[in-house]
Amino acid sequence: LEVSPTLNAELTNTYQQHIGALRWAIELGRIDILTEVSCLAQYSCAPREGHLQAIYKIFRYLQKNLSRNPGRVVFDPFLQHTDEKVFEMGAKTKEEWNDFYPDAAEEMPSDMPEPLGKAVIIRAYVDANHAGNLANRRSHSGIIIYVNNAPITWYSKRQNTVESSSFGSEFVALRIATEMIEALRYKLRSFGIPIDGPAEVFCDNKSVVTNSSVPASVLNKRHTAICYHRVREAQASQAIRTGWIPGDMNLADLFTKTTMPANKKNGFVENIFCNAATVIDLNKGESKDGEKA
Repeated sequence: LEVSPTLNAELTNTYQQHIGALRWAIELGRIDILTEVSCLAQYSCAPREGHLQAIYKIFRYLQKNLSRNPGRVVFDPFLQHTDEKVFEMGAKTKEEWNDFYPDAAEEMPSDMPEPLGKAVIIRAYVDANHAGNLANRRSHSGIIIYVNNAPITWYSKRQNTVESSSFGSEFVALRIATEMIEALRYKLRSFGIPIDGPAEVFCDNKSVVTNSSVPASVLNKRHTAICYHRVREAQASQAIRTGWIPGDMNLADLFTKTTMPANKKNGFVENIFCNAATVIDLNKGESKDGEKA
């Protein structure tokens, strides 16, 4: 909703350079500024004075928080432990999907080397901020993907469509996450890395999880049909399986909102970069650090 004067050509170029520098910082691990930079990057073609001031505030934030370095990514090889209750509403075998997607199969590299070493587990957290953009009411997708307990991919971007419900925006985010996971699984297999079972995908919208994981579920929102079938077919091929978790356990919430309280945001950042496996236990209603094997 910024209405300050538009920047001239010189300052616009400066703004774009600053966005590029912040993007590199995010790639190197400063995920605590990902959502804010993603929102400001939307105005790179015609930024305003208020947008440039926001960029300067982000640099000031980085300057004041150099000692607290969330960008130090820990590649923890220990496996994630997940309560199977998270996936209890979904299909357990591929045969349960045969009536709906009989030809569903995960794409494999044609010249895939023989897998060697220990198998890895892929898991992802997905969230969407429904109609979060006040200017055009587009939603914002947030995704983070782990291999074992190492965060390797983080994503925060405005969606290309306006969704009338949180169900639609969450399904769009889940479809994007599905495509990212399938590409990652293909790449790991090309490197000869064995993968243990389907990727675990965690979402905090029960309706989305039910519609995507229960074969007999019926879609009532027809405008989300493409995302609906894209995600369900990936589950039928055993590439992913979706499960519901409470919103306060969904790490992807960090990548969808710019108005998150500081203590909640810091907690998510520390959780993502902690040097211990995170146990998802629905009985406790919260996530906790797990013991290393």
